[in-house]
Amino acid sequence: MKSPSIHPHVIPVGPTTPSRPRALPPTSPGKRRRNERSPSPEPPRLPSPSKRTVRSGAFTTPGTTRIAKLPAHYHPCLQAQKRAIMAALSNPPDIDMEGDQGETPPANELAFDDLCDLLTGSVVRGEGNSCLVIGPRGSGKTRLVDRALSQVSNDVSPIVIRLSGDIQRNDRLAIREIAWQLSHQTGKQITVGDEEDSDNPDINEDEMEQQGTASLPPPAYLPSLISTLPSQPKPVVVILDAFDEFALHGRQALLYCLLDTVQSCRVGSGLNGLAIIGVTNRVDTINLLEKRVKSRFSGRMLRTAGPRNVKDWWKLTGAILTVPLGKVDDVDGWKELWGGSVNRFLEERSVKTALHETWALVKDVRMLTRILTTPVLMLSPASPFLTSASLLNSITEQRCPVGNSFLTSLPYPAICLLIASVHTRTAGHDTFTFEMLHQLFRDQVRLSIVAPVQIEGGGSIGMAFEHLVSVRVFVGVAAASSMVAKEFVKYRSNVDREEVKKTVEKLGTMSLKKWLGKSQQVHN
Repeated sequence: MKSPSIHPHVIPVGPTTPSRPRALPPTSPGKRRRNERSPSPEPPRLPSPSKRTVRSGAFTTPGTTRIAKLPAHYHPCLQAQKRAIMAALSNPPDIDMEGDQGETPPANELAFDDLCDLLTGSVVRGEGNSCLVIGPRGSGKTRLVDRALSQVSNDVSPIVIRLSGDIQRNDRLAIREIAWQLSHQTGKQITVGDEEDSDNPDINEDEMEQQGTASLPPPAYLPSLISTLPSQPKPVVVILDAFDEFALHGRQALLYCLLDTVQSCRVGSGLNGLAIIGVTNRVDTINLLEKRVKSRFSGRMLRTAGPRNVKDWWKLTGAILTVPLGKVDDVDGWKELWGGSVNRFLEERSVKTALHETWALVKDVRMLTRILTTPVLMLSPASPFLTSASLLNSITEQRCPVGNSFLTSLPYPAICLLIASVHTRTAGHDTFTFEMLHQLFRDQVRLSIVAPVQIEGGGSIGMAFEHLVSVRVFVGVAAASSMVAKEFVKYRSNVDREEVKKTVEKLGTMSLKKWLGKSQQVHN
């Protein structure tokens, strides 16, 4: 039996299946290319095993640590890692920062050594010392003091009194806080004999009894109470946060008594040491002190600084994200898996750019902890690793919104009034009235015949004007007067032409674009 003849343009489907002749391909080159077939058809390609496993939520090919869905035995490790990172964000770990061109140690390390020596002299040897820790916000001033105290407290545990100029706004509140903290840490009741403090309406007797303090000294007792600090059973360290606020108190009595007591401390007198540590971010704080107070201050000023270069910023980020865990099952496998994901996260170009831009704007470690908080909290078994998208969204949320970003949500009449205000400014009038804008609006409506608003009597255009005044887009230049009708009250616009132009372009209304373009033509 002869096999059927095969047309030269027909491709056989199989070795034994007879094929019917097909029509010749069309003469169009484009259609011919689409209809061409390979002379030897191949079986359809199956997806690679790695793609199938990714879609099914399993591990990828060997040699990598990427997984699409976290296995169940790693879920406790993920939760423990999140807790450890959140603890590290509230108290960032110490890293070895680079100094100036590798020649001098970082400023914080120098300040830490000096502060430890100062506290050792007061706590161990019984000296009287005072210093001022100065640095920008987020440079680690409070953390520096806490580190030095924790190191010195290994030998002798001192009495630590913490005051804040933002809370203790006067000497009366400061003396109450000193007395309460002394009573709380020494277990002794602070009494003042027959003196009373009944003239202070801020004192709540029931609250004081609950706190364990029967009576608190009045401001007149300030010198007597401060002078008893060296005679306490342990050395005393007084930390004055927002030191510049204490310098604004009347007569600076608190600072004078503290520094005078420090100056009178002598080694070998049988009394314990006293240290006064001021913390501030104001560089001219020393100039705020009165002459009698400045003469009793030692003049020691310790300066702190944030990360000096972006490498320290990245190093701190990696130290926070890879903080070690406690006792968790299969921690070795999780450590390798999590460490690899963090390395890939930090190596992404978008992550490097975002961290570099943030460091260039604010060299504040607290900002770094804030932008890392949201991505860490969003981790889950379904999405167990950090992504650049979550970091960029967190950075966007932390930044201030663009001014007048609500303009695109304004109704049509309000946008028309904004364009009319641009026309008045182009005409040389920085101030305008509602009647002026309404007249420009009516002229434009008559030309376009498309505006869906009321023209006669104001209507919705009047309500739009009142709304712009309420949100302070239009601001009055003079106080309202009953002698002037509200249609003729003068206003000025807080929105410039570029902002109006961007708003109109986002809306995409052609008639508004043409109307705004006329102001540019007149200006040219």
